[in-house]
Amino acid sequence: MNRNKRRQEDNSFTDYNNNNIKKPRQNKITLSDRITNLEDLSNELFYEIFEYLIDHHAFQAFYDLNYRFQKLVLNSNSTIKINISSISKSQFHHYLTDRIKPCTSRIELFRLSNPCIDPCSLLLPIITKLTQLTTLILNNIEANFIEPIVNQLSSLPVLSSLTIVSISNIITKNNLYSKLFQLPKLKYCQIDIELLDIPKKFTIATNEFSTIEWLIINHRISIDKLLILLTYVPQLRRLSIDQLVQSEFDQLSKTSTNLNYLTNVSLKFAFHFNVPFQQFEILVENYFHQVQVLNIKTQSVHLDLDTGKYLNANRWEQLISTSMLNLRIFNFQQSYRGFRSNEERQAFDYFINKFNSKFWIEHQWFFDYHYHETKRSTTAVFYSRNPYRKKDYVLYDELIDNIYLTCHDINEDPIHHICLHTTDIIKQCYDKFPNATELTFCEDFEVPRVDSIVVDLNRFLPLKQLTKLSIKCHRFTFEQLIELLQFTPNIHTLELDSIVLFRTDPILIQNHELTQLVSKINLITNVTIMKEITVEKIQLLTVAFPRIEHLTINLFKEDLRPIVKYLFSKLNNNTRYLSLLHISKQRHDWMILLKSIIKSKKLPRNYVFKVINRTLYIWW
Repeated sequence: MNRNKRRQEDNSFTDYNNNNIKKPRQNKITLSDRITNLEDLSNELFYEIFEYLIDHHAFQAFYDLNYRFQKLVLNSNSTIKINISSISKSQFHHYLTDRIKPCTSRIELFRLSNPCIDPCSLLLPIITKLTQLTTLILNNIEANFIEPIVNQLSSLPVLSSLTIVSISNIITKNNLYSKLFQLPKLKYCQIDIELLDIPKKFTIATNEFSTIEWLIINHRISIDKLLILLTYVPQLRRLSIDQLVQSEFDQLSKTSTNLNYLTNVSLKFAFHFNVPFQQFEILVENYFHQVQVLNIKTQSVHLDLDTGKYLNANRWEQLISTSMLNLRIFNFQQSYRGFRSNEERQAFDYFINKFNSKFWIEHQWFFDYHYHETKRSTTAVFYSRNPYRKKDYVLYDELIDNIYLTCHDINEDPIHHICLHTTDIIKQCYDKFPNATELTFCEDFEVPRVDSIVVDLNRFLPLKQLTKLSIKCHRFTFEQLIELLQFTPNIHTLELDSIVLFRTDPILIQNHELTQLVSKINLITNVTIMKEITVEKIQLLTVAFPRIEHLTINLFKEDLRPIVKYLFSKLNNNTRYLSLLHISKQRHDWMILLKSIIKSKKLPRNYVFKVINRTLYIWW
């Protein structure tokens, strides 16, 4: 913070800071002399408080108190970070009118992740005034809004970071990338737009190049289109592709563009569309000469001639030795969903045993594998045995013996997301994941008594540090969830497969002293329930988590009326913060039914309804 600037700003207000004026000594100190009022605090201290809060939370808390706080909010020269997610409809209009529009020229970051807000109506009228905007994040927006906004991004003179994540398929065939590549200051670009395609007329760059240094493409893209895109980004340092598919053509054109700064690459091949190894080799030979960190993840239904080539240790050795001489970290994972025969499993074992040669040992690249059997199939996974290099990791009991043979510091590249399949691994891995903030109990996790694993789990990862919890297993009861949540007070996002009661009376759970304790201390604001839910379970959910702002549920049609009546009732104090509801897998007539329910109950709120990809969104 520029403290001198703040002090200059403070001079325009009443002097609330002059507390050092000597006063006549009084023999008796009254109770009122010991009380410090909010008004007695300095302007600078309030600015410090504002920096610790989300901007619209600070605005809601202080702006309407009095004239002094309005001046504090509006007259500061500090930059603003706008984050519009689960804000209510009424609060949004107040925030837009009295905060965003008067301070447009001070906005440095603008994040919008509410699908019910029209981003064009919000951004386009003020876009020319966003002269300090460096970061724009458009998350969960409809694809039809994207092109009008992209067409106006050139009006942002210092935009350096752009993220666009769509929740619907794009229809336009225009080349959005060509427009993004023309932005003069753009350094970071993340795009996730389903069905976004690159026209055939988009050819290799000749004299127009982008300033992008970090490119993340999370939609499907063929390797031939990727080769063309890379010719436009000579300054690229980091590349991440989430759904790379094979080329549309048998022959790939080889280019001579040098990516001299590209050091970090992450590639994930789309399921059922694995890139043939020969095409991958062309990509490496043309662009990956300077790469130091390579992450490859590929998965197939079975082992065949094409996918099996990624398990050819000799071919990898030759490729790395000739085209990636700077490679330091090689993270590789190859998985097969189901083996059709014993011969296929034997072939898998033969291939992976070749990764024990002198070449791999000298580079300190070690590998492991496991077979994970279910009732329907057997999954085989071959992977790098260096979990500290990943951002998330899946733990199976078969990996215990060999998973931690490296001596590298975890903090060099911390793991943030842990996925647990068994309880045995917890006792084997004390103090292994000190940076984890997300925990997932996977589908096949066998649930023990929660109090029997909490101590071990807390040594395994710091429970107080967790901010997101996902329970995908089917037998994790709500009572066990409450037991666990008393040790995880900082979780704000909760994802559940379902609410499991096992014939326990939900009223008894609501009134239990532990549930009452958790309801007071938890900070959960975002909840997702995957399976169908009833009104009784909704009531239990909102009692336990009374600060929910954003709720995603799935339900049967007959439960729609009682659930809506409960959630939208103005007498329900447990849903007073709820302002955004998603109903997944809804049918075409549900919005009509929902509107009639709200009208018949005369619920006094102004609602916005949207249906996007079979999800019904309600915002109020």
